[in-house]
Amino acid sequence: IGDEVTYNGMNFYVIENGDENSDSVTMLKAEPLTVDEVNTYGAGHVNMYSTYNINAYYYQQASNQNGYGGMVYYSSPTCGYPTAGSRSEFKVAGCKSDYASSEVKYVVDAWVADKFKVSDLKEDATGYSARLITYDELTDNLGYEKASSGTINPSTNGETTPSWVYNGNYNYWTMSQYNDSASQAWYVYGNGDLRYDGVYSYTNGYYSVVRPVVTLLKSAL
Repeated sequence: IGDEVTYNGMNFYVIENGDENSDSVTMLKAEPLTVDEVNTYGAGHVNMYSTYNINAYYYQQASNQNGYGGMVYYSSPTCGYPTAGSRSEFKVAGCKSDYASSEVKYVVDAWVADKFKVSDLKEDATGYSARLITYDELTDNLGYEKASSGTINPSTNGETTPSWVYNGNYNYWTMSQYNDSASQAWYVYGNGDLRYDGVYSYTNGYYSVVRPVVTLLKSAL
């Protein structure tokens, strides 16, 4: 864990201890996707319904978080403001923290299809070769203490959360739902805290960026 790996000019950190006989390695991208990358790979899927004001710059674009692309997470175009109109038209139907059908997954999938050879990728225990980090990975491997609610601080549970897990320049989404909430997901805050927020939110949610995890065959490295 923490070993640095480079693939196709991109830097990653290993996030799971592996067996030397394993043919693959699971890694967290060292830097999140840039605002230009999120807008490119998320064309038609980034923040489309986070505001009723169709003229607002954030209606169809990622927010610029120190050069990285922030976006809301929700999994349905029926969530938020389906069309420009009044605030009374806000819809919560479809505002789900379901990564499998989320807008974030759309961006990750488009990015990995452009940057990786399919033959270099391998599905891991989550069923994905490219995805976001999970709550369990953060609490099992990276120093966070498991908790059912509230903010979880780094450097707990007798371990130290590595500095590369978080960065003061951004918050980033995980793929894990918050408890039984259909509309909240965990994210890593800039100071390292593990928090949760509404997946359709134009508050913290809108400012969370996309920091992918990939599982690659060792033979590709």
